[in-house]
Amino acid sequence: MNGLYVRSLRTAVVGLAAIAALLAGGSAGSAAPRTGAPEPPGPVQNLVLTPAEGGGARGTGFEASWAAPAGTGAGTRIHYVVETHDATGARLHSAATGATTAGPVRGDRCRGPLTFSVRAVTLAPDGAPLPGPTVLSEFGTPDPCEIRMSLSAEQTGPGTVRVDADREQPVDPYVAGPCELTVDGTPAWSGTCGGATGWSTTVQGLTPGTHGLVLTTVSPRGETYLARTSATVS
Repeated sequence: MNGLYVRSLRTAVVGLAAIAALLAGGSAGSAAPRTGAPEPPGPVQNLVLTPAEGGGARGTGFEASWAAPAGTGAGTRIHYVVETHDATGARLHSAATGATTAGPVRGDRCRGPLTFSVRAVTLAPDGAPLPGPTVLSEFGTPDPCEIRMSLSAEQTGPGTVRVDADREQPVDPYVAGPCELTVDGTPAWSGTCGGATGWSTTVQGLTPGTHGLVLTTVSPRGETYLARTSATVS
């Protein structure tokens, strides 16, 4: 009686395993994977960035070309997703294309280098995208486009100080950015610094004593530079 019960239990367990395998799309005693499932494409080949003319005094730009992934058949449905970012992370260009070229793509040389990315995408039978790996390339070189100023100040009247800011090397007439002057930590003037020349302003209402002046300039890439001086008011 016990032997019959053990055999019956063993038969029930095997039967449940077979049903589970059928529900999972397989069969009892077979774990072979299904074939014919689509696969994502491989990486694109031979990505080349070529300089493109135009864009102005601070402009930089390129055209991109590449070849289809290895093993891409003539009947394969495939397109490409391309993007370009500058060194600050700002996205300059984003598109989907069926061609193996893109551009011209232009940006600000002060925000270089530019990064171009491309990936091949094919479609599953249900229309779902199957993207391949992203291939990256950089164009241009880092150019901080510094905006450095020197600062001087002198008293010109009761409680009044004249402040002069002069551009320091490197002087690029096409590079300018926001700047702010503070006196003893309090904003006293704001405007634009850069270009080929400096500027002057007058600060009034200062009490007798020595006052600290700081000019903060911001480059196109976001770097800040400080110029300091002091003025004594009698």
